[in-house]
Amino acid sequence: MAKKTIYFDKLCGFSVTAVTEGGKLTDCRFTAEDGTPAVGNIYKGVVVNVLNGMQAAFVDCGLSRNCYLSAEDLPYNMTGGLSALKAGDELMVQIVKTPGGKKGAKVSARVSFVGKTLIYLPDTDFVGISHRIEDDELRDSLIFAAKKAKKSGEGMVIRNSAPFSSYKQIDDELNFLRAVYRRAADEYRKARPRTLICTDFTMPVRVMREFEERDVEKIITGSEAQYTEVRDLLNILPGGKSIKLELYDGKRDMLDDCGVAAQILEACSPRVELGNGAYLIIEHTEALTSIDVNTGGFIGDDSLEYTVYQTNLIAAREIARQIKLRNMGGLFVVDFIDMQQPEHRNALVAELDKALSKDGAPYRVLPMSDFGLIEFTRKRSGSELSAFALKPCPICGAGTDFSDEFYLLFAYSALLRTLSEGTDAACIYVRPEIAADIVERPEFANCVRGRYPDASVYIIPDPTRRAGECVCKPGHADPILHDKAIKVV
Repeated sequence: MAKKTIYFDKLCGFSVTAVTEGGKLTDCRFTAEDGTPAVGNIYKGVVVNVLNGMQAAFVDCGLSRNCYLSAEDLPYNMTGGLSALKAGDELMVQIVKTPGGKKGAKVSARVSFVGKTLIYLPDTDFVGISHRIEDDELRDSLIFAAKKAKKSGEGMVIRNSAPFSSYKQIDDELNFLRAVYRRAADEYRKARPRTLICTDFTMPVRVMREFEERDVEKIITGSEAQYTEVRDLLNILPGGKSIKLELYDGKRDMLDDCGVAAQILEACSPRVELGNGAYLIIEHTEALTSIDVNTGGFIGDDSLEYTVYQTNLIAAREIARQIKLRNMGGLFVVDFIDMQQPEHRNALVAELDKALSKDGAPYRVLPMSDFGLIEFTRKRSGSELSAFALKPCPICGAGTDFSDEFYLLFAYSALLRTLSEGTDAACIYVRPEIAADIVERPEFANCVRGRYPDASVYIIPDPTRRAGECVCKPGHADPILHDKAIKVV
């Protein structure tokens, strides 16, 4: 199995993470550093109303929409359950699913703190263990150690990386997570209602706790602050010192220079090329995600049945990669190309199941139907890539367009590409709303100055730009002759 390369960078007020295996992008995340709600954030919420018929309550955490709290996510020690809640009650709640579409965030009053080897449950008397640890003797040993280490009333879930750590490292991490909880509890007592009291760890820490060190070959960071943070992190992780760590020192955008930016752009398209002429069409609806497999220009060298079978196998592997990369969840229906032989149909289901199992997210695959359809589910954690990168089309309302934030990052990438060619001045032609966004974000200018302190950069609002199009070119003449040019750097 190809080892992973992880990229970390900070761009124009966003933390960006990308993961590749064998050069192919398998994971991508954008996080705004402006307090945007994220999974793991803990708030001092106020109950707005209780809906016994839905077995749920809505909680105001100071976000744009009220949060949804299921009766199943109330504290174990709450006497009376949902019936004990009333409007105006204050609760410590944690985001378990970020807002999406017209829905607010989903929260839980059973807070947890995720570490590298365990998940700490401060108010839940429970010990669990990852199902991916299959050795019975090892499972019993880890559970025994966990029960011995935990205090009365608290609990933990042992993660699949625990067998690669010493008991002392696990115990040290448990004490660290206890201290994090005590700090959050102190903040909760002092905080005003409807405020954020605790955030999850920084992006590098969150990402590194998801991977086994033996699976990661190299980490490349685009900022010195992240380089220092990752270096210190690798020094305390088991096997961390074997991972190569590099600080990118190029003059272009790191992801653009490494060929990752183009793959991120492709991950926002409904059409996915399979490399042999065949392709996928991924379409998201309110109820489910449909995926259509097409042979396209792939004709193969053997019989039609074998050609179709090989295309479907390639598609199954690519579907699993795309679902993980786009961080999609819910119900999926895949329309594979029709095959006649039962052994081929069964082998395809097994291949899709195998490909999805590498993800780590809970999933379930059903047998192929008589119509050649395969249904499967996947549990999503965090936001979909499309939630950051796309927005409803402002013209028709039915299609999608790149979001202003996504457009901004690619304008920055295009600008650095132009400046790296030796010019000391450049102008960017962008749509008016993106021009306004650049002016309002000092992070954009600060990032450019950090790489090109002597450069002069102008932006020109241009309503003729197509969706997602950014034109950046060198020279002083254009902005001087253009009455709408705005100097930003």
